[in-house]
Amino acid sequence: MKRRQKTSALILGLFLFSTPVFAGTATTGDYLADIGTKFVRGLGNILQSPGEIVCGVINEPPEHKVSRVFVGIGKGTVFMLRRLLVGVDEAITFMIPMEATLPPLCQVDVKNQTPA
Repeated sequence: MKRRQKTSALILGLFLFSTPVFAGTATTGDYLADIGTKFVRGLGNILQSPGEIVCGVINEPPEHKVSRVFVGIGKGTVFMLRRLLVGVDEAITFMIPMEATLPPLCQVDVKNQTPA
């Protein structure tokens, strides 16, 4: 009986002292908002993925008129597949919240002239 009281007191003490450690973590409302944001972001990436082909053509230098189309379609297809796979990953793993990994559609990195 005395051993049971000691065990109960130990568990209660650990619980009471461990509560302040977790006080800085996200609340349930933050968690629900984060997983909802990630799920919607994943669906948005899936739906926006074909737009990467158009962005690939638009972002190519205009001085190469014919090759601009073919190179743009090639790059756009690669970026479309990347956006599609990231979108599927975010939609499936929405229960684990995390930051966005892709920039918005058609956003260009000016320094490298490639989609960021």
